[in-house]
Formats: sequence, structure tokens, C-alpha cells
Amino acid sequence: MKAFLFFYLCCLSLFSPSLSASTPNILFVLTDDQDVTANSLDYMPNLGRIFRKEGMEFLNYFVTTALCCPSRSTIIKGQYCHNTGIWDNGDLNNSTFQSGGFAKWIEEGLHNTTIATMIQSLGYETFLIGKYLNGYSDAHADVVPPGWDYWHGMTDTAYYGPHFSDNGKLLKVPKEVYQTDYISETATTLLKKRSPNKPFFMYLSPFAPHAPSIPAHRHENLFNDKQAPRTVSFNPDDKVQKEKPSWLGHLPKLTDKQIDSIDNFYRNRLRALQAVDEMLVSLEETLKGTGEWDNTYVFYMGDNGQHLGDYRLPGGKRQAYDTDIRVPFLVRGPGIKGGLKVTEIVQNIDLMPTWVNLAGGTIPSTYVSDGKSIVPLLSKTGGTQPAVNEFRSVSLAEMYGGSSNMGGYSGMPGYEKGRFWNNTYQALRVINGSDWASGANWLYAQWCTGESEFYDSDKDPRQVSNTVAEVSSTQLAMLSNLVSQLGNCKGAQCHSIDYVQIRREVENGVIKKPTWNLPCHNPPDMKRGDASELWETADIDGLTVEDCSFVLSDGFPYSDDEVVPEQYLSVWNKCQHNM
Repeated sequence: MKAFLFFYLCCLSLFSPSLSASTPNILFVLTDDQDVTANSLDYMPNLGRIFRKEGMEFLNYFVTTALCCPSRSTIIKGQYCHNTGIWDNGDLNNSTFQSGGFAKWIEEGLHNTTIATMIQSLGYETFLIGKYLNGYSDAHADVVPPGWDYWHGMTDTAYYGPHFSDNGKLLKVPKEVYQTDYISETATTLLKKRSPNKPFFMYLSPFAPHAPSIPAHRHENLFNDKQAPRTVSFNPDDKVQKEKPSWLGHLPKLTDKQIDSIDNFYRNRLRALQAVDEMLVSLEETLKGTGEWDNTYVFYMGDNGQHLGDYRLPGGKRQAYDTDIRVPFLVRGPGIKGGLKVTEIVQNIDLMPTWVNLAGGTIPSTYVSDGKSIVPLLSKTGGTQPAVNEFRSVSLAEMYGGSSNMGGYSGMPGYEKGRFWNNTYQALRVINGSDWASGANWLYAQWCTGESEFYDSDKDPRQVSNTVAEVSSTQLAMLSNLVSQLGNCKGAQCHSIDYVQIRREVENGVIKKPTWNLPCHNPPDMKRGDASELWETADIDGLTVEDCSFVLSDGFPYSDDEVVPEQYLSVWNKCQHNM
């Protein structure tokens, strides 16, 4: 592989004017679908040393949308999906318009102003290696978004033999080369060759541990005795399941076959993360060798979480529970106190302003960012949980028409053509607010069906028993007004919460309703019918990426109780990069 890398790196030259030596480097490692609630971090010893021991771990880091493309768009733009317009991974939810994916990203011009363009304008050398956005395929390899000095966007996410756009030219990695190893060696080679006269911003995004979660051969036999955690949220009984809203309350108990698949999926996820854990050491050793480690902020994050049998759901995401929205977020770097666990709420809308702040700049007044810099939190030295979270006490999670794409549930309410389509909600995580939210640790969700959920996470940390019926009408009205404010916010409105004002609104009879960006139930017009019929009638050779996008679910084949033909598995291998 070294010879292969040398072939296209040997002529790389990245010279530029010098900035102050004190200007920090920024290295961002973004994994795909990595959980917190199923303890994936505990199986990464290098991460434990580099970040948990020597850095800072954020315990209440929640993504704004528990899905790949919207979450990644939010990272790059610093905006909620109700402002980016990227609601899904592609044209999945309505046949009349594109709801997400790389095509919409380009068509809407969203790529013209991003963290890359901003930080490049501050004198940084910018690198992207790995997954960018869903739908960035071989056909788009000639498209290099502005702001990146070195672009190595992944166009095919195969774990062995992935494809990349190497600064606009399609590059097919040999089939025997493991994707995470390739990303690691590409990154370390570039870090060794780059000019030291400029600070760098490097964005690394391996596909692991996303399904199909294929580990490197050297890790295939690890964790054979592990299984998905059997918490109270795992495959719960009928009494608590029926308290769930919308289609969730109708889900049947997981079968033994599904549970076996979930456990196998869990083991393979842990195995696939081992190469990521090794990559962290390679990056550390490389930057120590170049003398830049002590002047580099390293951020580690997952784009969304993963439920693994929780709430009777097979492997997947898209829900408002902590399994899906709470993700790993750890930082190490200059001035950061090692071993510190931070309890303030932080979200992926905060990354862009944080990185610009670290780079010595400010967000232009002409650009509306929904987040705010976490730099003040990076200087924390310890202390107890604050009585009121001054940085942020409430986070928004939103999903608009984002179906849960699980096959095998025909006849259930809300299920049509291979999906549950009424998976539209706006949700809040409220932790230590003020006034009526003092001491809170709540999850509250409003669904497009008119149903709602409420969990006191101090009493019910796995968010199993929906107690919305026990909440007073006044408190529900205040929560509804808070949802309305955040669900429509832009810029400073998104982090300027006045709990007293919200209480007074309700006392004066002002109760606001959520605004839905997509209809509650609006499946596309699929010509081939239900997913089960599709397995039987599909023309494999004629399938396109668009066909695959609604057939091959996020957890495929783990989130489908059907027996999938071997020939369809080959389609997965061709189309997985669109998931």
C-alpha cells in the first residue's frame, strides 16, 4: 500500500505563507454510526488513553438529526437541518423533490460556504480524507467542493477496495487494501510531507462502524463472546412498548433470529472500530514525530448513534432517544485538562464556530450559524455539575419525514412499501435549565401524528416508559412553546432561551404548535411495490443507486427479518456508499 500511496503523493506540494507558530492545528476524526449507549468506546483502549485520560469527554453531546447526511451537513455548515434543507440521505421520502444527499447539496449551492472555505480563508491548509456526504459517488469524482486544498473524498465506501476522488480524479484502491488502514496511511503520509509553515485542518472520516461493519482480517476473531447490551430498553414487554407513539408502539417483539443478527452486528461493529483505534495511535505518533502533537486539537465524534435491539428496533438510527442522538465527542489539545468529563450540552451545530474560533477568526456577520463556540468549555478544570447549564440547557433533535426503513412489517399502521413513513418529530433534551426547567433531565418529543413522549432521564435513563400522561398541561404547553422556538430558530435564536418568558407566554394563554417541514405520511410512488415483493421481482443488473437507497436499509441485512437472496447482497456491495 505504501508504494500505491507514493504513486500519487510524491509530487504533492502544499507551500503557503507562514502564520504564527502558536496557531493550533485542528484534526477531526468522524466515525459513522458509532454509539455511546452500547459502550463502543470501552473497547477502544487507544482512544481511552488519548482522549479519556489525556483529553476531555463530553457526556451530553447530542446530534441535531440522527442520520448521516443531515448530521454531516450540520457539522460542515453549523446549521440545523431545518435551515440547511438537508433532511435525509437522498430522495427517499417524496418522489417530487430531493430531500438530501450530495446532489441537493450542490444544487442548492450549500457547498460554497462551509467550514472548509472559512478556515481556509484564515490561512489554514485543509484536507479531507474519507466520507463526505451520502450520494457522493464515482459519478461525482470530478467534483471537488471549494475550500479543500487536498481532497480525497470517498466515492465508494467498500471496506476492502474503496474508491476516492483524488483532487477530482477517480482513484480505485486495490481490493486487498482495508479502507480504514488506507485512510490512516494517507493521512499520516500527508502530515509528514506537508509544509510546516501553515497550520492545518484535517477532516478524517472512515466508514466504520457503519453496516455491513466488515472488520480488518486481523480483527475478525475478536469479541466472540460479546453481545448487544441487555438493558431495560432491549426488546421491552408489551406494556411499555405500547406507550411509544406512532408506529413504534405497534412493533412486535424481536425474534430469536433478529436478536442473533443484532448480536453479530454488535460484534462486527466492535471489530471494525479496532482499525480506527489503531489509526489514532498512528496519527499521534506521526504528529509527535513532526513536533506538532502538542499544538494540535484533536476532535473525535460519531455522526449519529445506533439502537441495537432497543425499543424492539433492530440495528439503525433516526429516533429521538439517547441511543440515536447521543454520540461520542472527545477533545484533546493545548490547555485541555486530562480526564475531565463535561456535562454541558453541546451539539454538532457548534463545531464550525468552535473551529473558526480556535483558528483566530469569527463567523462573518453575513453568515447565519445556529451554534456557538465551545472554546470556553475547553478551558474547564473541573468542578461539580452546574445548577444551571449556562452554555446550553436544551438541545433540539429533528426528523422530517425521515422514515425508518425496516422491511418485514406489512400490515402495521404507518407501514407502506418497505418503510414506516410517519417518522417525523421534533424533540428536546432539557438538562439543568432555569425557572420551570430547573434540575431537569428530560426528553420530550412531539410527533407529526399529534402524539408526544416525555421521559425523566434521571428516573428512566434508557427512556423506556413514556410518562407524558403524568405531565401537567402547563408543563406540556411550556415544552411545546420551547419546541416551537427551537424548531424554527435561526442564528442566535437557537441558543437564546428564556425560560421565564416561555412560562409567561403560557400563563397568558399563548401556546405554540410545531412547524413540520414535511408531511406526516407521504411515501414515494414506488413502481415495484412492497419491499418483500421487490426481493422477488427485482432486476438485479438493472438496479441503480436510487433503487438501492430505499431497499437496503441502514442496518441491512440486520434490520430485516427476511431471507435476502445472495444476488441481492451483491447489490448491497455496489450501493452501500449511498447509505
